[in-house]
Amino acid sequence: MTSPPKSPFRGFRPPPPRQPRPERVKPRHKEGVDYETIFIRKGKGTTLSVLFLLGLLVIAGWVTLRTVQWGREQLDPPGEQGAAINLTLPPGVSTGGISEILEEYGVIPDARAYEWYVRLKGAPLFQAGDYTFHTNSAVWDALEVLKNGPRYIEQNVRIRVTIPEGLTVRQIVRVIDEVEEAPFSGAEFEDEMRMQHVVSNYAPSPAAMPTGAIEPYEGLLFPDTYYLGPDSTPEDLLTQMVTRFDQVLTRLGYAAAPQTVGLSPYETVVLASLIEREARVGSERAKISRVIHNRLAADWYLGIDASIVYFTGDNELTVSDLQTESPFNTRLSKGLPPTPIAAPGKAALEAAMAPVSGQWMFYVLADSEGRHNFSVSSEEFERDKVKCQERGLC
Repeated sequence: MTSPPKSPFRGFRPPPPRQPRPERVKPRHKEGVDYETIFIRKGKGTTLSVLFLLGLLVIAGWVTLRTVQWGREQLDPPGEQGAAINLTLPPGVSTGGISEILEEYGVIPDARAYEWYVRLKGAPLFQAGDYTFHTNSAVWDALEVLKNGPRYIEQNVRIRVTIPEGLTVRQIVRVIDEVEEAPFSGAEFEDEMRMQHVVSNYAPSPAAMPTGAIEPYEGLLFPDTYYLGPDSTPEDLLTQMVTRFDQVLTRLGYAAAPQTVGLSPYETVVLASLIEREARVGSERAKISRVIHNRLAADWYLGIDASIVYFTGDNELTVSDLQTESPFNTRLSKGLPPTPIAAPGKAALEAAMAPVSGQWMFYVLADSEGRHNFSVSSEEFERDKVKCQERGLC
């Protein structure tokens, strides 16, 4: 008996019946609202940016505050008003001219601030003449002085005393004697100095002068033009001259002389007096200053004959004069003389504080106009000295 044929589908199991797909459940939303949640990662970059912007704002605010403060100080400087100062405003002077005069003499801090204030607020009409201002004044205080008018009107007597640069105290006394209608004599002015009532802030008191000093007020009477009235006293003039001296030194930064040039303020005035007597050409003051500073730094003798002339009183020096033992003989005594040898002007005082850069150690006259040849080595100096002798200048 034959078996039935094998089916090709032997062992095949039909697939199970399909199950219905489960329905997708949508996330629950608030009815009528579609939204999406966004996550922001807070990193260091964001924090630093915020801090940077805050820093910029702080700096900008500080700069603005300082600028405003600076502007205020140019109009109204801090501190109390300073000493009284007599100034003459010439006829026809402009607002800019007045502002420059007031700044130069320390009445106001800044001429430009004065001019801007006048443009905004206006200035009173003023009459040319002599005014008494105070140093370290606000702009409006200076304008009030102009508004009140000059101390002397044309009908009043004005006595002018002009003291040139480079004079000694003895020579200044003679100038006072030569002033017509002066209310006092040179001898009376000298007597006032001996009272020692007026003292500079930048010099030892007359009773504490260095050893060898000849005249305590030497170099402290600032060369300028001063005005006196019929009733002015010697003390009035002495006060004006010493006060003016202190004002100029203050504006030139002499309080910082130890840091700037390594000398005390008074020593720097002594150096300025040497420049005043040695320099005949204005452009050479800073170079002569450098030579003196270089020689002091090298511990050399200064060898400045103008200092010897000061104590001999004679421009024609003899061999005996050059061999005289004296602290003013800078050929035999190292360092600066004990006191100034003349009244230095503003330019010489400025040169003493600001010598030009250079290595010069010598100078000698080069022509009859007063120009000098400057040299570094002794060989160069000897060469220049021969030329000076050939020209009859030495």
